[in-house]
Amino acid sequence: MGRFGLRPNSVTLGHQRFYRPELDCLRFCAFFAVFVSHTFPPVTAYYSARHIPCAGLLAAAARAGTFGVDLFLLLSAYLITELLLREKDQFGQIHLQSFYIRRILRIWPLYFLGILIAALLPLVDTGQSFPPKYVVAFLLLSGNLLTSLAGSPRSAMGPLWTVSLEEQFYLFWPAVISKTRRSSTLLLVSGAMFVTSELGRLLLLQYGPRSEVLLWENTVARLDPLAAGVVTAVLLRERHFNLRRPSRLGCLLAGGGVWLIAGHYFATNRSFALFGYPAIALGAWLIFISALGIARAPRPLRYLGKISYGLYVFHMLALYVVTKLHGGYAHNLRDFVIWWCSGLLLTFVMAVLSYQFFEAPFLRMKERFAYVKSRPV
Repeated sequence: MGRFGLRPNSVTLGHQRFYRPELDCLRFCAFFAVFVSHTFPPVTAYYSARHIPCAGLLAAAARAGTFGVDLFLLLSAYLITELLLREKDQFGQIHLQSFYIRRILRIWPLYFLGILIAALLPLVDTGQSFPPKYVVAFLLLSGNLLTSLAGSPRSAMGPLWTVSLEEQFYLFWPAVISKTRRSSTLLLVSGAMFVTSELGRLLLLQYGPRSEVLLWENTVARLDPLAAGVVTAVLLRERHFNLRRPSRLGCLLAGGGVWLIAGHYFATNRSFALFGYPAIALGAWLIFISALGIARAPRPLRYLGKISYGLYVFHMLALYVVTKLHGGYAHNLRDFVIWWCSGLLLTFVMAVLSYQFFEAPFLRMKERFAYVKSRPV
């Protein structure tokens, strides 16, 4: 591969905006998959006991919904890599301080608000738990490492672990791109990330506590989708990418099929550690490729993707509130539909209010530090 272009050009700060609206639609789809996984039981026996057809398929689909996290991670790695490489091409360097300020303004306000909510909830509901060690770990952006080893807290803000993982990636990746002069080196680093995840999962299984979250939430075990996003950004850089509709549909079905198979066989063992997690990342990549380059992105889905950070952070809190209001979990289909729709609606309301009145002011500040502007606020 050749060298990245390093000479500054006449492009002025912020004049070239990089924004792919179809990826906002994909962000919402990733959130919705996670929402489904948190609302539908992933156990075949649950459906069989109620004589619901395709019990195994429904359980696998519910489990596969959790893989929306991998799609989130892949999207983040792709976009961050693409934006940093564009900045390097246009201005001859990556302005690390500005990058970290942008990340802080985008991620930290809602993230730390979530930690505050998690810490306060146990004061009004003893069923909620977020002990001081978790508060400290999440404040230090390492909450996922603690939960992987000590277990997840009983908190409606549990999904924050993924933000910890992403922030760890953001800490080192810009420096890697800044010091790298050849795209082939980035591909080698991505390969090392894949290998690290494989070895990390095996070592965690060998020496760590035997639990599902051990691999699912530990950074060294979850680098596959991040590496896939980086590789995609490097290989597709400055190339026109436009699959035909049948190819897109084929990628989407293949990605969904891989997720369903992985959901069916999901387990905490050596075989799944070696083959299952890479398969999940592959499924996320196929789904990502199926959407990349779509010319027309529906406006409602674009908006929902724009507020997807809030949707993800607040959805378990919304489900918690709705469960309390309903007097407990639903025990029949009618109550389940009401509970599910109410939870989704309240999640939307929370995310819209959060974006409009809490996140947007920070995002407008973030624009001032953008060398390559992305989605408008």
